Amino acid sequence: MNNRNRSAVLGFVSLLLPAAAVYIWRTAWWPLLLFAVWTVAAAVICVLSDRRYYRGQNARMLEHARQSAIRTLSHHRHDWMNDLQIMYGYLRLKKPDKAIEIVDRIRERMENDSRISQLRNTELSTFLLSFRTICDHMRLEFKVEDGLQPDRLPVDMEKFAAILIAIVNAVRYRAVTPAAGENVLRLTLFRSEESLSLELVFEGELAAGGSLAAEVENLLGGWGQLTQEALGKSAGTPNEPCRKMVVTFPMTA
Repeated sequence: MNNRNRSAVLGFVSLLLPAAAVYIWRTAWWPLLLFAVWTVAAAVICVLSDRRYYRGQNARMLEHARQSAIRTLSHHRHDWMNDLQIMYGYLRLKKPDKAIEIVDRIRERMENDSRISQLRNTELSTFLLSFRTICDHMRLEFKVEDGLQPDRLPVDMEKFAAILIAIVNAVRYRAVTPAAGENVLRLTLFRSEESLSLELVFEGELAAGGSLAAEVENLLGGWGQLTQEALGKSAGTPNEPCRKMVVTFPMTA
């Protein structure tokens, strides 16, 4: 029982005392006055306790958001430092073509992060951009097809975001740390002529991987169509199959 519920229960129980006085001294006027004053005091205490509880809860949520932002920025800084060190090495070796490849890779990643930030759903954008801070046994790559404008996706964005996060978590909870290589989930959002599709390709090791498709179907709840296929062996974990699923979502008018 948390402090908020405990205060409410204690306030309710405390009313038994003036209620008992009213019952015992039924003909006297003061027990009624005592009961009224006690009730008001208990209500005020409960309201103040609720305010204190929600202030503390909001403070904890704000602190969690700040810590998450710091961890995300730290990961991005780490990636930048790695890329800059590699580029510096190529420049010292007088290999400008290789250095240009690193610059192109940085530019591509920045453009993709920009598309993610424009997904019209802050929860989904935050989840994708900060995934590395909450999961250390699976790498997530999310790409939006060139030419597809994330802020104009023709779907119910709230529903799409909830389903996408649930699907990623379903894979994440099944992923086990491989003996060699790494787990990688690649997501690609693209649009065909009459639909919006999400391609999921997983390379790595899954626990109870055979039930993943059934869980994804359940998460879709009839909204969207799932197809899957095997792509042979994973590059990083050759003893595990590479799985591919494509979810097609209906477009809104």
